[in-house]
Amino acid sequence: MKLMFLKNRHGFTLIELLVVISIIGLLASVVLVALNGARTKAKAAKVAAVLKQLNTALQMYVIDNGAYPCFDHAWDDSKETAWAAPYTKWPKNPYGTVYHWEHSLINGLTFSISMQDVPLKDAQALAAVMNNGNLNSGILGIYSGTDPVRLEYAGMDQSVPFVDTHCP
Repeated sequence: MKLMFLKNRHGFTLIELLVVISIIGLLASVVLVALNGARTKAKAAKVAAVLKQLNTALQMYVIDNGAYPCFDHAWDDSKETAWAAPYTKWPKNPYGTVYHWEHSLINGLTFSISMQDVPLKDAQALAAVMNNGNLNSGILGIYSGTDPVRLEYAGMDQSVPFVDTHCP
């Protein structure tokens, strides 16, 4: 008597293949969400380091000149690049806009470094790094309640006498 054996099958069924693809897709989405959170934290850490660097450059400028540098309200970093040249290279921020040296008298601040068009989630991550996590208190404040927001960093010495000097 001959026994009938099942043929050895090679390959996968369509159902098995779809299950594997859906599991890979699920794992990829979890990894991408975690990666996006890490990217936001990395941007915040970079911005915090740059703001501290700019603060140091401003302190050196005050020591050399007795006042803070001129103010430019055009959101054009050419003026900031000019006065900052001996102290630091004026950087671009990772949000696609420029850092802006400002005298604005916003929220009781005389001097600040502004950033425009920062996504709210990035502003909150930056506040977690620099403040107590609250954008309404600390050295980093929110100027606009919309998304994206304008942030004001006021880590520099606010007791330096205000000299109203606008860049030519």
